[in-house]
Amino acid sequence: MTGRSIAVREPRIDGELRYAGQGMLWLGGALLVAALAFLPLTWLALLAGGAGAALLLVRWPWLIWLPLAVLVPFASAQRIGPATATDLLLAAAIALWFVDGARRRTLPLRWSPVAVLAMVYAVTLFVSTFFAVDLGEGVREVIKWLELPVILLVAPAMLTTRRGEWVAAALVVAAVAQAALGLYQFIFQIGPEYFVIMGRFMRASGTFDQPNPYGGFLGLALPVALSLALWAGDRLMRGDGSRLVAGLWVAFYAGATAISAAGLLASWSRGAWLGAAAGVLVVLVMRSRRAAILSAVTALALGVVVLFGAFTPDALPQPVVERVQDIPAYFGLTDVLSQPVTDENFSVVERIAHWVAAQRMWAQSPWFGVGPGNYAVVYPTVRLPQWEEALGHAHNTYLNVLGESGLVGLIAYAALWTTTVVWVWRRARTGTRDGTAGGRWLAAVAIGVLGLVFHLSVHNLVDNLFVRGMVVYIGLWLALVHIDRDGVIN
Repeated sequence: MTGRSIAVREPRIDGELRYAGQGMLWLGGALLVAALAFLPLTWLALLAGGAGAALLLVRWPWLIWLPLAVLVPFASAQRIGPATATDLLLAAAIALWFVDGARRRTLPLRWSPVAVLAMVYAVTLFVSTFFAVDLGEGVREVIKWLELPVILLVAPAMLTTRRGEWVAAALVVAAVAQAALGLYQFIFQIGPEYFVIMGRFMRASGTFDQPNPYGGFLGLALPVALSLALWAGDRLMRGDGSRLVAGLWVAFYAGATAISAAGLLASWSRGAWLGAAAGVLVVLVMRSRRAAILSAVTALALGVVVLFGAFTPDALPQPVVERVQDIPAYFGLTDVLSQPVTDENFSVVERIAHWVAAQRMWAQSPWFGVGPGNYAVVYPTVRLPQWEEALGHAHNTYLNVLGESGLVGLIAYAALWTTTVVWVWRRARTGTRDGTAGGRWLAAVAIGVLGLVFHLSVHNLVDNLFVRGMVVYIGLWLALVHIDRDGVIN
């Protein structure tokens, strides 16, 4: 009886499923006909493109990192409710990792000391939110920093060295696009009137609206682009793989390095220049001993020229003098706060006034600060006279961290980036010793990322680069250093 019952029901179930599938196909066909008949061509193109992209991502989920890498500086300027377009792209990447992992019945994560300390720093910021005046700003800052360990855990688990090459290229494309936009602004004077320099050019700002973070973004990409250009040249000389492909990589990364450097100069940002010089110097030192000696001599000579020009205005061209004459004030060699504010010293006095405000915030709450993201909220209670407008941050990341998250937060921040330097340096050495093509590429990325971190550390002395999705951008570069290759890097 039971056997007959089962034998009777199975065909009926299969038939129902078959009819349901046919019905779905007919419904889909009807909807397609309706779309072709009534929707505008633009909408049809968007639907077709979206459907094609969805199919590609279902088949190859790692491809989601390519548009995220290219669009970070653009999407971070677009807010969709409380989030940015970059946040939504990152959420989509995590969702694809989860769905693909569930399908494979494994959810791989790539742990490292950097990922652990990034998580520790995010937790420290979370604790500091209990001392925040504006809880919403604190939560947004915590979420921003949680994205870093999430990227470090998830992205490398979806990538291989071959895939990583394309993600690295996409990250460089983002910098080239910003540099090209900035050069257009520079030449054709696109921007506010107070960005005009030398009477005929405009300080470049890209999609960042301000020259300093724009220059800082290009300074992050420049050392890695340079390191990969040297890697591509070495690959061409060695004859690894196709010479045509190697030549194309040389042209791409060499061109990207030149365009990024030009955009960086067009930013007219002293902090970005100093940071980029440090980052490029690190790359050259790591690549060759001869280059290290030459770079050290060049850096020393440039330092002497800059300081000499700052104290001796006639020693350098006037436009350069105007950019370097206030540099000694940043190092405490002159007391600008006691001097009258002029057009020439306004920016440096404004920065130092905000540094003092951050120090006063730290005095209010030494251990956990006034809360992450709360600098602008607390600023009116600690500001110096005449400086009423809060700039959003202290224009010095270390003082900003100290003021917002206290001594505990600063220790966690310093531990994160110190560990990052040591860990990335070790990855570079391991990749170099490997000697294979994949190992050399990983070493080149690691050396470039080491330069990126040095640029970040120097530029953050006079600014705060953790704006407009730069945490995500930095996280993607660090994720490439995390990529494992069997028998190469463990």
